[in-house]
Amino acid sequence: MNRKHVITDPSKLVRIELRNQGFDLDKVNMPKRVYMFADSLYDEILNRNVGEYKFSLGGELYVFKNNNNIGFIKSAMCSPAMAIQTEELVACGVKELIHIGFAGGIKNDIKIGELIITDGAYNDTGIARLYGFDEKIIYSNEELSQEIKILFENDVIKTIKGLHWTTDAGYHETWGQIMDYREKNALCVEMEGVGLFTIARYHNIKATGVYIISDIFNEDGWCLGWNESKISAVVSRVISTIIKSIEKNHTL
Repeated sequence: MNRKHVITDPSKLVRIELRNQGFDLDKVNMPKRVYMFADSLYDEILNRNVGEYKFSLGGELYVFKNNNNIGFIKSAMCSPAMAIQTEELVACGVKELIHIGFAGGIKNDIKIGELIITDGAYNDTGIARLYGFDEKIIYSNEELSQEIKILFENDVIKTIKGLHWTTDAGYHETWGQIMDYREKNALCVEMEGVGLFTIARYHNIKATGVYIISDIFNEDGWCLGWNESKISAVVSRVISTIIKSIEKNHTL
């Protein structure tokens, strides 16, 4: 017996889930690109009424009314859950995934409300190793990351591009870890990046992450920015930029 042979197949479960909703996996038309929106970002785009519900697959999947080749879904939380969600989307035929979420700024000059586009994540999770990628950094797709950077900057939204840190222990960042990742020039910390990038690499698809800085770490500890109007304003602006790009470019 080959002990390294993977015995699970996400498409088997996905096929059953879709069949129960009246769809055939072999005939379903999936969007090539799917945006994975966290929390209030997902609520915001739902409120804009720009999507049409398609079916449920680890969350309610929508396609844009102006471009059925692009969809969106509420993102899972933490790397293991993100990995499962990504596996299921890939099993349906999705080729590009863009996670739009929130992160805590750890670099000294990072401010609440700034927009980070990641080059990849320092791996502080178990997911990458379990998929055979025992590496310190799991990279995002450079081509897709650069495309998204240009998308926002064309709409006069400043972005910061670089590496970040993904951890499975969201409430257990230590001073030692913060200082260590600062020295490695990590811009921020969140919980999903490695899960997404690992599965994307495993299946040879494109994926990247965009993070709104919702709080920052300084000498006084975590400075939470969730009550600031700045966060809501950035969320609205990010969603508007994505919608505008899809309306202008039907082939994107």
